[in-house]
Amino acid sequence: MELLKKRKNLIFYNPLLVWPALILFAVFFLAPSLAGFYYAFTDWSPYNRPLNFVGLNNFARIFREPISVKALQNTLIYAVTTTVFKNVIGLLLALALNMRLKTRNITRAIYFMPAILCSIIVGLLFNSILHPTKGLLNNLLNDAGLGFLKQNWLTDTKIVMYTISAVEIWQWSGFHMAIYLAGLQGVPTDLKESMLIDGANGWQRFRYLTFPFILPSFNINLITSLIGGFKVFDMVFLLTNGGPGFASQVVGVLIYKAFGDGFWGLGTAYSILQFAVIMIVSATILSYLRTKEIEA
Repeated sequence: MELLKKRKNLIFYNPLLVWPALILFAVFFLAPSLAGFYYAFTDWSPYNRPLNFVGLNNFARIFREPISVKALQNTLIYAVTTTVFKNVIGLLLALALNMRLKTRNITRAIYFMPAILCSIIVGLLFNSILHPTKGLLNNLLNDAGLGFLKQNWLTDTKIVMYTISAVEIWQWSGFHMAIYLAGLQGVPTDLKESMLIDGANGWQRFRYLTFPFILPSFNINLITSLIGGFKVFDMVFLLTNGGPGFASQVVGVLIYKAFGDGFWGLGTAYSILQFAVIMIVSATILSYLRTKEIEA
């Protein structure tokens, strides 16, 4: 019997079982990624034969073009706005739905439901809702006597990025709520009761008890929100395609258009720049949050 257990363990931990996954990872992720680093320094294009090494020219071109700088600014605005509000709303929903309510299960499902919708469906839906003249939102505001709040939600250059951010926040706040709810299950009830007996108010209980225990959930939500914000493409592409003009242009859309126009080397340079920004920001924030998580 003991020999059988050892043989099962040997089979379970056999390194050979890992090789198929490693091979697939190397072929479909690692090799293309390494090749991308090379092509970012070339004039890779269907129009250029042979391939020429151009050094940092692609990256210099990115920072010379006003549209690229605008796209970087918009991407930063989108990432920060969506990260802040998705986490604030998600945490508030989690705290509210962690109470002993009769309808909490169905309510949780309702708030989580947008996260399972396809982004294409969400984009088409909000294209109709936010239409300046025929859209549901402006018509409701007008019928409610709040016509002064009507806006050109997707065509006003001053608010278009915040409109797109609001759609993203609506779709994914429930997802972050679910992660916070999972963290809230680990808060000890006996400590809650002790703080209540000691006269701690709601803010004190949250600050000194609840938040330290949900800090791992907060870290996950913060990092995933930031990465998703910096990688944004689908929602911008579906709602505005970077318009009006270049008002909602983001890095993801520029990458798509560069590859579509045949400037593959430039598109790869955009991708490398996006990757570098995400890595630096995520690693910096995560390293800081990890120290706080350990202390907590």
